[in-house]
Amino acid sequence: MSGLTVPLSLPALVVSGFVVSLATVAVPGPITLVATRLALSRHLSSAIWFLVGVTVLDVSLFTALASGAAPVLLAVGALPMVEVVGGLALVWGGIGSLRAVPAERTRSLKVNHVEDRNAVGSFLLGLLVAAGNPHYWIWWVTAGLAFVEAARAHGSYGLLWMLGALVGGVVAWYLPLLWALSHGSRLLGPRAERLVMKGMGLVLLVLGAALATLGSWRFWIAHF
Repeated sequence: MSGLTVPLSLPALVVSGFVVSLATVAVPGPITLVATRLALSRHLSSAIWFLVGVTVLDVSLFTALASGAAPVLLAVGALPMVEVVGGLALVWGGIGSLRAVPAERTRSLKVNHVEDRNAVGSFLLGLLVAAGNPHYWIWWVTAGLAFVEAARAHGSYGLLWMLGALVGGVVAWYLPLLWALSHGSRLLGPRAERLVMKGMGLVLLVLGAALATLGSWRFWIAHF
């Protein structure tokens, strides 16, 4: 893995990791789509718990790479079932968008019960969507691994700084995005909000169905 090493001083390395992480999550993808859908559903905490699930997987993969598990992670990410699970998770999110209760009806619900239920489900959804995204695995065993290997040259201190930089780039993008969505959604009327939710639901359904189909096809080719 020495060919992946980035020869930079620790401060320059940390800044580079932060910028690359920020630029990566700024590109629209399944994770951003699902987080946006959850925020627009007027349950901001659901979007936050979803991203907590993604971040937990980020930290787990960083720790695994720092422990030398790159070949294992590369093999796991290439499994067809990863695509199938991720695709089904996106389909689940899409169906949730299409079946979203109109805003004017949600006021009669008990908020505490809704939030408690959504926390666990959103957290698990974050794990599934991230784990089922092939691009997520590719990033971690290429660019992510390069930063881990470069930080390793600076010892445990360098690895901790790099973990903070990579997670910090994600947080620096999603916090302002979720804040804007939570406030901006109030400017939409119930009809406009429903149209946005259903449009995003269709996108998630298409992406999820395509990903699950690709994974199923690769599984069939490999085993039958």
